[in-house]
Amino acid sequence: MVIARKDDADEPFYGPHSLTLSAVLDLPYKAIRERGAAWAADAALARLDRPDLKGFLIHMDADVLDPAVMPAVDSPEPGGLGIAELAALLAPLVRHPRALGLQVTVYDPGLDPDRVCAARLVDLFERVFNLPQKDS
Repeated sequence: MVIARKDDADEPFYGPHSLTLSAVLDLPYKAIRERGAAWAADAALARLDRPDLKGFLIHMDADVLDPAVMPAVDSPEPGGLGIAELAALLAPLVRHPRALGLQVTVYDPGLDPDRVCAARLVDLFERVFNLPQKDS
């Protein structure tokens, strides 16, 4: 599954159009913006509802977040989800009994000297894992 990709501008070179020709579930950012994070989570979980599936891993690139929220990434692109939207999308996935793990990439601490973006990621995961949030 590919959820919340924003790279339509790279279409001729990157190849996301090939996703439409494959069995890969492709839920681009624009569709999530139109239909909502809950819809995307439901679509992903429906695809995972298979008796032969023993478990699944979740891979999250931090640049799925809007650059206004998460500028500390290697390739910020316009658009993207907010913290609350991404939390609403991830929470049902990570809480699923067959979820085996969550990998986070693309966050670059070298681009976050005051660690504001790191704090935003902590906030995201507190929401996703339903942990008590600290008062800011």
